[in-house]
Amino acid sequence: MSIKKLLFIGVTMVATLLLGACSSSNYQTTSAGSQVRFIDTKPAASCQLLGKAEGRRSSFFSGLKTHSELIRDAASDLMNKAAAMGGNVIYNAQDTSMQYISDIAPTDAVMVGEVYSCK
Repeated sequence: MSIKKLLFIGVTMVATLLLGACSSSNYQTTSAGSQVRFIDTKPAASCQLLGKAEGRRSSFFSGLKTHSELIRDAASDLMNKAAAMGGNVIYNAQDTSMQYISDIAPTDAVMVGEVYSCK
């Protein structure tokens, strides 16, 4: 194998690792986001519907992640957005991700849900 090929492979691997490490920090749950909880039953009448929110995790810079890992990041993004709206509950959360390109290369992960403020 030529030196140019080895250098190209090495640079590509380092760039992939760096981009993956940099992109993952955007999908950590904030302190406010960590207070948001997902529920399966309709919220009480005393809860106020604030609207719908969408959490998204792009697979472009994520490196080699499974769909489960991507959707977990999308859920964190959704929790952070719900908290920013003033909500503390997400109801009817759904994985609305597009289909896989293949089992190895999932597309972007998307999770949507209704955001409520419950006292």
